[in-house]
Amino acid sequence: MLGRSAVQYVRVRNAVGIAVALAAASVAAPATASTSPLTGSAGSSDTGSSVVDLGSSVVDLGSSIVGSGSSGLFAPTQRCDESTLSGGEGITDTVHQLGRGGPTSFVLRFETYDVPDQIEVFYEGALLHNTGYIGDNVNEGTGSAMINVPAGNATSVLVRVTGLSGTDWDYTVHCPIV
Repeated sequence: MLGRSAVQYVRVRNAVGIAVALAAASVAAPATASTSPLTGSAGSSDTGSSVVDLGSSVVDLGSSIVGSGSSGLFAPTQRCDESTLSGGEGITDTVHQLGRGGPTSFVLRFETYDVPDQIEVFYEGALLHNTGYIGDNVNEGTGSAMINVPAGNATSVLVRVTGLSGTDWDYTVHCPIV
């Protein structure tokens, strides 16, 4: 019979293996997901934060890999400097690989045209930036923001765009500035 510390070691080792496999899958996904962002309302309030629960909060895969979001681990993944085209009305979540963990900074460039949209950026489950609803007939929602990523282990951010009826938008998460 294994002692308590041996059982905990096995659980942590297994959880780390799962985390590595999921991280590898999220890196491999850009080639297939970059041309077709998820559109519409995901219809779920599950943040994915209980993907692996060891009872001691050793591993929290949902928030560390993709941030927070209704699409959880199933949001499409893109590399930095790839433009994300409009997913239309509803909520569109996309994971963007930065290639490094925090602390770092990157530029988010966006265009929400003449129908208001909201763009939010999450890192390890924490909201880093929220544009609020921007874009109208007088002032198109053209802009950019410097996003400062705090210290952390995740190498990706989650960008969530909430679009209203008749919307059109695009944005780019640029690669980090040293």
